[in-house]
Amino acid sequence: MTRNLTLNKQAALLAVAALGLVLLDPVPGRAGVKVAGDDETYLKIGGLLQAHAAFTEQGAPDGSSVGTDFYLRRMRLMVYGQLNEWVNYFVETDNPNFGKNGDFSMNMFIQDAYLEVNLHEAFQIDMGMLLVPFSHHGMQGATSLLALDYHGALLKYPDGSNKVWRDYGLMFRGLVAGGMLEYRLGVFNGVHGDTSLTGYGEDAWLGQADPRNPMDLPRVTARLTFNVFDPEGGAGAGGMFYDGLYLSHTDEGLLSSKRVLAIGASVDWQRELNVRWSTLPDGTGMEPPSEARGIAERGDYLAAAGDVFWDIPLGEQRIMSLNGQVGFYYFDHGDRSAGDTYYDSIGSRSYTGIGLMSELGFRYDAFQPLVTFDWFDSTEAVADDQGDYLAVTGGLNYWMFGHSVSFKLQVGGSKVDGGDWGVAGTLQGQLLF
Repeated sequence: MTRNLTLNKQAALLAVAALGLVLLDPVPGRAGVKVAGDDETYLKIGGLLQAHAAFTEQGAPDGSSVGTDFYLRRMRLMVYGQLNEWVNYFVETDNPNFGKNGDFSMNMFIQDAYLEVNLHEAFQIDMGMLLVPFSHHGMQGATSLLALDYHGALLKYPDGSNKVWRDYGLMFRGLVAGGMLEYRLGVFNGVHGDTSLTGYGEDAWLGQADPRNPMDLPRVTARLTFNVFDPEGGAGAGGMFYDGLYLSHTDEGLLSSKRVLAIGASVDWQRELNVRWSTLPDGTGMEPPSEARGIAERGDYLAAAGDVFWDIPLGEQRIMSLNGQVGFYYFDHGDRSAGDTYYDSIGSRSYTGIGLMSELGFRYDAFQPLVTFDWFDSTEAVADDQGDYLAVTGGLNYWMFGHSVSFKLQVGGSKVDGGDWGVAGTLQGQLLF
């Protein structure tokens, strides 16, 4: 092998070598191939590929037949490791939905990037681009989800406050009381108000400006979990992201590596994000508007969640397990029943209301049937059903090599804004190395 290989060729060879290691030694949950270092200082490179085959009722262009779509749901590269016993790091890219609906434009971006200082089991400091610690489901990694994908309709963060549920900031976390309690407390950017197009006084804004959070106060998110049995969490990337189920590969079969019953509560808050405009000024529609638009009312954004997660092995061999979770959500994006809010002007679908997400599965070795149920009731929308969501699905997972190689089939129906039911099914193949 010559030294004048291009960077692209080197990267391709590295990916092939990593894939070979996965296929030769397919240990579930072992993401990353160590490329340098020892037990104390090391660097790992890994990747995630999730391929989808989706089928939608009357989804063909003419609406007369089932629509089909084959695409890459996730395509990620991960670099992570440990500088020493005190410092961990994690960086991840993503290029989601590549090829979906015939769209082959590149959309690769940095999804996670953070530095962690691990001072003690009870105290880690994470800095950078982080998952907001709101609900168990919101902190799960995509590599180990129980269902085929996230219950995204139940995570309604303010527009402009995150990138795929990540935000820039600082988080303190740790396990206390022998792992019985886990805490996470984060301070993040959240929404930055835009005053660059103002100049008409404290409460007067041009239509193009973002009137939220004029004092630029940070977003605060907190979570507390009570671990009845084995703890979730801990230092490093393995403790940052919760699993949807915990697996271990042995000669006897696929076993549960943990016995988990976690009960958690979360809160998410930022000052003055709920804004209702005053009456439209004269000259509306002109560029620029002839007058500034005032603010009739301001309120704080607040969200709260409570959840129960379980992964309970059955029998001494642990080859069977009960898996699932239930999450309750509340979001306050202000009273939108009269319309004319900032969210209406930007077309966001974040609504005030309450919701429920749930999933239940039973695993025997590598096979696992499951059902899911999602519900959200928008309580302060202009129309009675606007923002409402309901979905029911059933599925079958085949954990061929645990999280490293798996296949999931999920079929179900959903209805949005009180409309008709739509039926869809998706088959997913996953490779994690």
